Amino acid sequence: MKTVAVIGLKGGSSKSTAALHLAVSAEAAGLSVAVIDSDPQGSAHKWFERREAETPSIIREIDGDAFPRLQGLARKNGTDLLLIDTAGKAETTALAACEIADLVLVPIRPTQFDLETLGTVKRTVRVAERLNQTWVMLAQVPTGSNARRMVEEGEAAIHAYGLQLAPVRIATRAAFAYAMSAGLTATEFEPSGKAANEVAGVYQWVSGLLHLSKQPTGELVDA
Repeated sequence: MKTVAVIGLKGGSSKSTAALHLAVSAEAAGLSVAVIDSDPQGSAHKWFERREAETPSIIREIDGDAFPRLQGLARKNGTDLLLIDTAGKAETTALAACEIADLVLVPIRPTQFDLETLGTVKRTVRVAERLNQTWVMLAQVPTGSNARRMVEEGEAAIHAYGLQLAPVRIATRAAFAYAMSAGLTATEFEPSGKAANEVAGVYQWVSGLLHLSKQPTGELVDA
């Protein structure tokens, strides 16, 4: 089993969007997936309540001390991929998620206020001894004429902080908003759209890093 912690110390950076799209993409690839929603706002859980499908398995738990136990349950039940969706401005929870993660994904908008949080992110993953497993991914990238400049400035900032830049990114697209409000992902809402294509690239990259392959299925069941 592999565990991915999706962290970021500022709200609204597409953490839940990234976690849920990875989860559904992994399921489409034949993997058994579970998501821990540790955000007090419960965005991932609310998305699941709007969803007609019964998967991916989602459990709410805001106490980072419970993550190792839930990870053990997931492994025991044959889960292939566990994703932890964390809250912004929750350093303790982010640290707990990082400590048990095989990969730490940090979606971030290419804005000054968001990029300035990377110093704290770096300290968090360093304490968790996951600096080499951490990747920062640009998210909500504008699609207009200023997009290239924002991307370049965002990439430069990530490198300046000494963090690894993900070779994939996701843009600001209406399909993400429409899909999430309907309990879907962009790949389900508009399979041939640009958002779905970006998600496919993100999953392919993550899958390659973690060497994901189809395994016996199972679910995360909280005992």
